[in-house]
Amino acid sequence: MQSRIRIIKRSEGGTTNSLPADQSGDRTDHQRERDTANTVKSWVAEWEARNRLVQAAAFSLLRSLENRGENSTRRFAVVKG
Repeated sequence: MQSRIRIIKRSEGGTTNSLPADQSGDRTDHQRERDTANTVKSWVAEWEARNRLVQAAAFSLLRSLENRGENSTRRFAVVKG
Protein backbone atom coordinates (compact mmCIF):
# COMPACT_ATOMS: atom_id res chain seq x y z
CA MET A 1 0.00 0.00 0.00
CA GLN A 2 1.42 3.36 -0.99
CA SER A 3 0.44 6.38 1.06
CA ARG A 4 0.26 9.72 -0.65
CA ILE A 5 -0.38 13.25 0.47
CA ARG A 6 -2.54 15.21 -1.90
CA ILE A 7 -2.87 18.98 -1.60
CA ILE A 8 -6.11 20.35 -2.94
CA LYS A 9 -6.21 24.05 -3.75
CA ARG A 10 -9.41 26.01 -3.92
CA SER A 11 -10.20 27.45 -7.29
CA GLU A 12 -9.56 31.16 -7.49
CA GLY A 13 -12.89 31.93 -9.16
CA GLY A 14 -14.99 29.68 -6.97
CA THR A 15 -17.49 31.10 -4.53
CA THR A 16 -17.94 29.75 -1.05
CA ASN A 17 -20.64 30.23 1.52
CA SER A 18 -18.23 30.09 4.45
CA LEU A 19 -15.74 32.73 5.52
CA PRO A 20 -12.06 31.94 5.12
CA ALA A 21 -10.27 30.80 8.27
CA ASP A 22 -7.67 33.53 7.88
CA GLN A 23 -9.37 36.91 8.30
CA SER A 24 -6.21 39.06 8.26
CA GLY A 25 -6.11 41.00 5.02
CA ASP A 26 -2.59 42.31 5.48
CA ARG A 27 -0.86 38.93 5.05
CA THR A 28 1.18 38.54 1.92
CA ASP A 29 1.11 35.60 -0.45
CA HIS A 30 4.59 34.68 0.74
CA GLN A 31 3.38 34.46 4.37
CA ARG A 32 0.40 32.31 3.37
CA GLU A 33 2.65 30.01 1.33
CA ARG A 34 5.06 29.73 4.25
CA ASP A 35 2.16 28.84 6.61
CA THR A 36 0.92 26.24 4.15
CA ALA A 37 4.41 24.77 3.81
CA ASN A 38 4.78 24.63 7.60
CA THR A 39 1.41 22.91 7.91
CA VAL A 40 2.34 20.28 5.34
CA LYS A 41 5.74 19.79 7.00
CA SER A 42 4.02 19.21 10.35
CA TRP A 43 1.68 16.68 8.74
CA VAL A 44 4.64 14.84 7.23
CA ALA A 45 6.49 14.90 10.57
CA GLU A 46 3.43 13.47 12.36
CA TRP A 47 3.07 10.80 9.67
CA GLU A 48 6.74 9.83 9.98
CA ALA A 49 6.49 9.69 13.79
CA ARG A 50 3.40 7.48 13.54
CA ASN A 51 5.22 5.21 11.10
CA ARG A 52 8.19 4.94 13.48
CA LEU A 53 5.84 3.96 16.31
CA VAL A 54 4.10 1.35 14.16
CA GLN A 55 7.43 -0.05 13.02
CA ALA A 56 8.72 -0.22 16.61
CA ALA A 57 5.54 -1.98 17.71
CA ALA A 58 5.83 -4.47 14.85
CA PHE A 59 9.46 -5.25 15.72
CA SER A 60 8.51 -5.62 19.38
CA LEU A 61 5.73 -8.03 18.48
CA LEU A 62 8.05 -9.97 16.21
CA ARG A 63 10.69 -10.22 18.95
CA SER A 64 8.13 -11.37 21.50
CA LEU A 65 6.87 -14.04 19.10
CA GLU A 66 10.43 -15.18 18.41
CA ASN A 67 11.24 -15.24 22.12
CA ARG A 68 8.10 -17.19 22.89
CA GLY A 69 9.17 -19.76 20.31
CA GLU A 70 12.66 -19.97 21.82
CA ASN A 71 11.30 -20.27 25.34
CA SER A 72 9.06 -23.16 24.38
CA THR A 73 12.00 -24.85 22.65
CA ARG A 74 14.17 -24.34 25.71
CA ARG A 75 11.48 -25.79 27.94
CA PHE A 76 11.20 -28.74 25.61
CA ALA A 77 14.97 -29.21 25.60
CA VAL A 78 15.12 -29.02 29.41
CA VAL A 79 12.29 -31.53 29.82
CA LYS A 80 13.77 -33.86 27.27
CA GLY A 81 17.39 -33.50 28.50
